[in-house]
Amino acid sequence: MSIYFDTAKNRFMENLGSFTLISSQEKGSSETAVFTNGKMNAKLLYAHDANRFYLFKGEPGCADDEYIELQSYFFEPSDDSDGDIREATSVANEFSETLGGNMSAPAVPAASRKVTKKERDTDEASAIYFVNRIPNVLPECREPLLQHKEHYEMLLPDNFCAEVVTVAVDKMLSSKKDKKKTEEFFAFIDKMYALGGLDVKSIITMTILNSITGEQRIAQVEEYISPELAKAWRMARRFIGKEVKPEKESKYQQMSKAYRSELQNQMNQGK
Repeated sequence: MSIYFDTAKNRFMENLGSFTLISSQEKGSSETAVFTNGKMNAKLLYAHDANRFYLFKGEPGCADDEYIELQSYFFEPSDDSDGDIREATSVANEFSETLGGNMSAPAVPAASRKVTKKERDTDEASAIYFVNRIPNVLPECREPLLQHKEHYEMLLPDNFCAEVVTVAVDKMLSSKKDKKKTEEFFAFIDKMYALGGLDVKSIITMTILNSITGEQRIAQVEEYISPELAKAWRMARRFIGKEVKPEKESKYQQMSKAYRSELQNQMNQGK
């Protein structure tokens, strides 16, 4: 079995505490694992030739052709094995969440990864983890997220948030019928800002929140977020207008680096 399938299988089993593993096999270009809780079977499959993970459900004891596909996730291993392991973990998290699993399990088991910067930046602090959770509070982003991953053959967190999430947030704030959804979204943003690393904090403030303009709308949003996040957003707004054209990536990176440096200083002063 590949380390990536083992990672996804083990995390999936950890998240779904009421399920037990009843079979695991490799056949041809596919790897499968079947779990059951006595009332339902869940099958995790990774098709190497399609570069895709699949989640199926079925009745206990059902035949292979009786399983129903619930979800799929594009996954193609790269030269970054640690990043691939994190992505495989995200696959398991998303699939188990679909089945109502527990998301409190530890990240990747120590035996499945090298000791790297990941020790400092846990899954919960990563931008990939953050973006993969967004469809839970903005369901309209789920299909675009799958399309994004398939198109780029990877997840580009800031790119996805700039192209999709900002549009969804604008529509949500423009609707007077989505107050509960708005509260849930900004509660999620608050939580992820507190838990996230610098990449997550930058995406939340520089990309998502900075897309919100107008004094009235800014005041509206500040009612939903914590004082800490509101302060960080005010700092990030100073960079509005300093943005350059996308093709001048190096200048954008310099501006982003300056913001992150200032954000890091603010975090250090608060310790």
